[in-house]
Amino acid sequence: MKYLNTETVCAMTGVLPTTLKNWKRAGLITRAEDLKRGYSWSQYIRINHILVLTSRGDTLREIYNLIYAPRRYHHSGWSYRQEELLMLLSFADDVALDKYLRRMMRDYSSEDCVNYLLKPLNVLLHEEHSPGSALRKASFHRAVMQQALRDIQAIGRQKAAPLFLEAVSVNDETEIWLEAIRLTGLGFRVEVSPQPAAMPAVATRRYEHHFMWCGAGISKTMKRYFQQRLAEGEPIMLCGPDKSEHA
Repeated sequence: MKYLNTETVCAMTGVLPTTLKNWKRAGLITRAEDLKRGYSWSQYIRINHILVLTSRGDTLREIYNLIYAPRRYHHSGWSYRQEELLMLLSFADDVALDKYLRRMMRDYSSEDCVNYLLKPLNVLLHEEHSPGSALRKASFHRAVMQQALRDIQAIGRQKAAPLFLEAVSVNDETEIWLEAIRLTGLGFRVEVSPQPAAMPAVATRRYEHHFMWCGAGISKTMKRYFQQRLAEGEPIMLCGPDKSEHA
């Protein structure tokens, strides 16, 4: 029987090693029979099953009940996770908020956590104008930035493809850090230039990929820079929700 090591499983599923460990502690996947051999095919199938379930926003306890005690299973989902985070933003301190985000990033894949929890909540926070909204928005930004920096530091100790993430334009100061979390979860060692400027940013380290984040369009100057670098064969691409040219 063919066995897969942790690095291979993580690459194939997009799940971080720390997330796999957390799923093991929660009893959702069995430990590899032999660490030298790695994960069996049946374990790999189970990991993909858990990934599908977590992508719905279920907690690890809910998933455990679904697998081992179906009658006790109760589905919550991402809307509940958003309510939990909103409550923390309204009534808890930064320490509790930081602890919650750490747990979310351990329980779920980074991409799911960003796409289904953090991004929608970021939009909501920037659209609301109720009392305390400015404080909630500021607390959320601090927590997201700290999580991104923590993830970047952690993956810096591993073998990972270096990527330079440059903010060309943003709708808000948080979105570039959300993208950094997502890319780090995909296995990139990310360097972030978070502040948009009139001229291209300069990376401090060598990189294999250059992503230019366009949250609110791209200027003619930056568009010409991108096209020139692209014509020279550089590993550069535009990303983000708005890649249209703005004057």
